[in-house]
Amino acid sequence: MSVADKKTKEHLLPAYQKMMTRVDKTQKQSTTKNLQQHIQGAIERAVELNELTHEEADRIGDYLRRDLQDAADFIISTEQVLADWMRFDLELIEERLLSMFSMMVDHTRQELENLAERAHQAIDWNSGEITALGTLYCEQCTHPVHFHQPDYIPVCQNCGATRFKRMIEAEK
Repeated sequence: MSVADKKTKEHLLPAYQKMMTRVDKTQKQSTTKNLQQHIQGAIERAVELNELTHEEADRIGDYLRRDLQDAADFIISTEQVLADWMRFDLELIEERLLSMFSMMVDHTRQELENLAERAHQAIDWNSGEITALGTLYCEQCTHPVHFHQPDYIPVCQNCGATRFKRMIEAEK
């Protein structure tokens, strides 16, 4: 990995967490906006403060939307809890981070339940992208990768593949 790539990764991972924090804060302050509007506001704020380029902020926003939508879809379709989606011990997660992510997932779940028709499409996670808490499984060999905090998705340690799914999708 080049020095420039490493610097970019070190820059974007904290940006994902900061965007989560901003969305959490604005959700608590305003109930008139939906989650997508809160995420868009966090994207615009990161660009406005020159923390990220517009492209970087959009990419981080997309990662956050994807993770929240997937967790909410899992809870709705399986009637299980967030801990089941993550597939590891919640005691390993910082309480503040878990609370913030749980609240955003709950808002996402509510928004999804309010939609008359939901387009069901497979959601992919790819190496090099950032993901939130939880466990991803290699599409090729189903090897698990656990994320106890937001982090970059590596290539599969078992087979070198670069595409991942949540277990409920990997089992299909």
